[in-house]
Amino acid sequence: MKMLSLFILVFSSLPVYAEEILFIPTAYIASKNFDYSTDNGGVSGRITSLGVQFTGVYDRFYVSLSGEENPATVEESTKNLLFNKVNVDRTDLAISLGYEVNPSIRTFAGYKYGKTTLTELPYSPYPHAQTSLEGKGIFIGAGGGWEVEDWGFISFSAAYAMLDATYESPIIEAVEGKSSGTSLTVGWKAPITQKLAYEVLLTRHDYYYEDFAQFGSDISEQFLSIRLGLSYIF
Repeated sequence: MKMLSLFILVFSSLPVYAEEILFIPTAYIASKNFDYSTDNGGVSGRITSLGVQFTGVYDRFYVSLSGEENPATVEESTKNLLFNKVNVDRTDLAISLGYEVNPSIRTFAGYKYGKTTLTELPYSPYPHAQTSLEGKGIFIGAGGGWEVEDWGFISFSAAYAMLDATYESPIIEAVEGKSSGTSLTVGWKAPITQKLAYEVLLTRHDYYYEDFAQFGSDISEQFLSIRLGLSYIF
């Protein structure tokens, strides 16, 4: 088999050549368990997000653009941080460039943006008040994968992010800080037809925010998500 990106190994029945440029859009739904914590409490719950990803492949290189957001706020429980319950919104955007070292190993790097917004409910002492945590910066990572008979491909990846952070609340104006975090993903991809494939991805994100001036607490965010998607190759 020619050296191909792990993104297109699942379409290995197609005649792919080194000079060929491929375009692979993916639409997916993700269910996330999350935990947002500070020294004096936090928020935990589950949100459902919709996302799209566009991947271009040429020779051993690929570039990928992705965006994900929950379409409507959902009421989540809190732990001594705010009133009782809040609405949670989460937005994620990323661009990455990857290189296939061999048919089983790839490396990648990119830039990502993420924002969590907590909105207090109308019966709160501070109705509709918003607290937001934003992170943006670079990440690097590597991954691998193996063909399982003719059924599909199992894959894994690990990434490390270094982000600039901004925290803002009704009583604290926007303050800057730093963040670092890891992402671990295990996935399964398999063809449905020669051009259509499905994927199942399990991802764990851990982010730690610190060095906020005027805010005497560090913040941590954990997300455990399962993603179901469909990809099509052009």
